[in-house]
Amino acid sequence: MPDGFLSKSQAEVALDLVQKYLEFADEEEKAKYRDADSYFRLFERAYRLILEIEDRGKSSTGFRV
Repeated sequence: MPDGFLSKSQAEVALDLVQKYLEFADEEEKAKYRDADSYFRLFERAYRLILEIEDRGKSSTGFRV
């Protein structure tokens, strides 16, 4: 399976987003997410954001099946 953005699950994309965020955050911001509960809450926020974006991307044609 190719290692690309479109081949990843929503959870994998959210995890990548969190990792990149923390990679570029300053030390004070990184310190907020060092314990597991805080990290998980950050991941959860990222995951919900991915799902919201996905839902917004689904356009309705007006036809019901």
